[in-house]
Amino acid sequence: MNKILIGIKNGDVIGGPYHLASLLSNSLSQNNNFSILDIKNKYLNWWKNEAFDTGPTFASVFSKIENGMVHEEAVLKTHKEFDGNTAGCGPAHRASPLAGFDNIKTEKLIEVARDEAKITHYHEDAGNGSAIVVMLCRYLLEGKNFHEAQELIFNNNELKNSWEKVQNAQLKPDGYIFNVIHSALYFVRENKSLNDAIKFSGKANYCSVLVGAIMACLKK
Repeated sequence: MNKILIGIKNGDVIGGPYHLASLLSNSLSQNNNFSILDIKNKYLNWWKNEAFDTGPTFASVFSKIENGMVHEEAVLKTHKEFDGNTAGCGPAHRASPLAGFDNIKTEKLIEVARDEAKITHYHEDAGNGSAIVVMLCRYLLEGKNFHEAQELIFNNNELKNSWEKVQNAQLKPDGYIFNVIHSALYFVRENKSLNDAIKFSGKANYCSVLVGAIMACLKK
């Protein structure tokens, strides 16, 4: 997990994704498993005390929880208030440490990544996109090359439709999850530098975080 955290930090010019990924990593280590209750509490505590650069969906959900709303209601209400636009890259930014936690078997990672994403993002694209990033990193850590890892995701029945959406997405510095993944894959595939991805991402800080995580998993 440390390798992935370093990669996230290198690609994160603001710091919010790195802090959230660190909280997830700490939760996994402390519980020796994925505990959705523990990580929700960690996210909430960070929100109450020092949070920054969380993204609008995270901020909306945890503001509502802090004001007494039940978690599931806060997620759904945010989704409705945002007119269904909760398919952002926040979960993918913070979830890649799951790939480096060996206690979660590879065949369980998609479900866990989706569950983690649902803590804040109701839209299924956010969860499926996060799962794609987590699985890509896991396959790379298992020794697959970049092409082989992508082929495994393409052939996964649970992610096949979402992978096609990634392939048909756009090279853009916005926060829509499939555009972010599409752009990150471009920078890795074309052997661009992390600095190139950071420049492309600009102040929005989207694509480069994933590039950092993926590049870290490629390194031996």
